[in-house]
Amino acid sequence: MMGKLRDKLNHLEKDKIKKKWESIDSQKGLSTREKLEKLVNLSLKRKKTQQQAKQARTPTDRETPEPNFQEMVREEPGKTTLIREFSYPLDLLFGKFKLEEWKRISSHQLAMLFGDEDCQDVSLSPLKLLFLDTETTGLAGGTGTIPFMLGFGFFDQDTDADSFRVKIFILNDLYKEDAFLAEVDRFLESREFSGTVTYNGKSFDFPLLEARYILQRKRFPLLKRPHLDFLFPARTLWKHTFDSRKLGHLGDTLLGISRDDDVDPNQIPSLYFNYLRSKSFFMLQKVVEHNAMDLVGLAALVLLAVKYQENITYAEDEGEILGIAKLYEKYGDLEKAQQLYENLKQCAVREDILAKAVKGLAVLKKKKKLYQEASELWQMLADSSDHRAVRELSIHLEHREKNYVKALEYVQKALAAVDLTEIQRQDFEKRWNRINKKIKALEKEDEKP
Repeated sequence: MMGKLRDKLNHLEKDKIKKKWESIDSQKGLSTREKLEKLVNLSLKRKKTQQQAKQARTPTDRETPEPNFQEMVREEPGKTTLIREFSYPLDLLFGKFKLEEWKRISSHQLAMLFGDEDCQDVSLSPLKLLFLDTETTGLAGGTGTIPFMLGFGFFDQDTDADSFRVKIFILNDLYKEDAFLAEVDRFLESREFSGTVTYNGKSFDFPLLEARYILQRKRFPLLKRPHLDFLFPARTLWKHTFDSRKLGHLGDTLLGISRDDDVDPNQIPSLYFNYLRSKSFFMLQKVVEHNAMDLVGLAALVLLAVKYQENITYAEDEGEILGIAKLYEKYGDLEKAQQLYENLKQCAVREDILAKAVKGLAVLKKKKKLYQEASELWQMLADSSDHRAVRELSIHLEHREKNYVKALEYVQKALAAVDLTEIQRQDFEKRWNRINKKIKALEKEDEKP
């Protein structure tokens, strides 16, 4: 008995129980055990009160978005597919923005973000996009990996109260995957989705689902619609800000979507197999919540990336500003990219961000054939032994200014570096030989009478 009491005491917040204990210990007529039990009960009561207060918050005050738990659960005996549904009000706050701002997103903004020509199609309505996330029996891919949970997020405007809905399909029998996919197909056919948004879907989710459909002699229906994979814009946007670009990490850091109680993704396959053996839905509850939060987090992150385009001041880190400039450059808006590079060149504090901004600006100047301005920027980088800058300067000096001696000096500087790759070294050696021949040819011309 004392062992169980000791376990409860270990879970109490030690820095807050000292005063309580002093008060209880002063009471007469109680044994030590009775005093300890009273301390535990008071602490548990306080914790329960805190939880009730948290649940009473309005949706916009929540630190972490929580689903409406009046969701539908279809769990019939012998059913091959379980369906779990959640609903998130559009006035729910994610970081600085609410999901209802999706109503003001244009297909042009999505095209700039994803660089996909399909985004510019007038038929691609942002509010009709489908967000997809899968949970599988493994991460290796191939025919041995089964997507046992398919989660879909979408904006529901069929009711008076607009919301972002999440619908999750769960395979209840590994031997009845065909019926499971048929249930998913009925859902996809019931709505006119304009395209699909995923996170790493082009490399993982879509190839895996296409293979599962082929094995069932079906065609994966989402293949005929535009597919926007947010992993690629996310890598560009936050490459210079965060070490990790995992969806959960970005949602937690940028939007305040706490994942402290989240399930470990490595445990998801074993939890599913345990569920199949026990048929206890408790095994999958955390996995379902994980999938739902991935979907609503993905929708919020895409919104955040679009808001960056509207107003650069929403970005809180100069690494994000560099990422936005890279997106503009990659997808054709060179004027906006140049403006951001110029701003970073003047204001960046981090040396690595400054160097990358100068390099990006030099590339844009070269594209515009402003070679002299580009060479001045390459000069700034060459002084810090940037190999590409040294190469660009040697090219400029050799071919445009015909200053072979100076060009050779930069090539020799590069060859003295110890961190060149073999291909880079061969390139500079060829350049050195060619420039040397040009210098010797000029020397011979000067020697003629």
